[in-house]
Amino acid sequence: METPAVQMTQTLKPTERLQQLLPELFNPQPVSGEQFLRLQLTPDLTIALALSWVEETLLISPQLVTPIPNMPPHALGLLSSKGQVFWAINLVQLLNLPMVLEPSQYYEVVVIRTLPGETDQNMGFQSTLFLGLVVPKIKGSIRLSLEDIVSPVNEVEIGLQPYLSGQLVVDGQTILVLSAEAIGTSQMSMPG
Repeated sequence: METPAVQMTQTLKPTERLQQLLPELFNPQPVSGEQFLRLQLTPDLTIALALSWVEETLLISPQLVTPIPNMPPHALGLLSSKGQVFWAINLVQLLNLPMVLEPSQYYEVVVIRTLPGETDQNMGFQSTLFLGLVVPKIKGSIRLSLEDIVSPVNEVEIGLQPYLSGQLVVDGQTILVLSAEAIGTSQMSMPG
């Protein structure tokens, strides 16, 4: 003999049955916070960049980066993606962190938008400039509440200070929030 709940479930239309089984699908809860991309720069340092500045992430062969002579050590060279050519920057070296990018078969690259470029008078639109941040490990995205981001409590590496927006603690781990805008602005003076 079937229980009344089983009989009722069997008489429901498929959509109604789904609503009963998965109410959160039909009544989603509002999601709070902004999305950030987590990056592991050293074994002890995780940073976050606002996803609103991230154009794409790439896993590329180092041979696809064209070295340019007489550039700062953090400038690995030029890279292209989606018809755009931009600088590939070793973020760990730019921030003067102790760990260097270890030779690998692939680079993990976060392509960020920098400040808008020149307005093309002939085409009538403003171009966007990109910058490729080569990092040891892309950890994925995370949602963070902007209210939880506070000024750093402890001393941070001197190389991080010009790019730092703040910090927060997630699951017992301190995450430093870097400004993609500050990183992009600092690299705008590079030729190219």
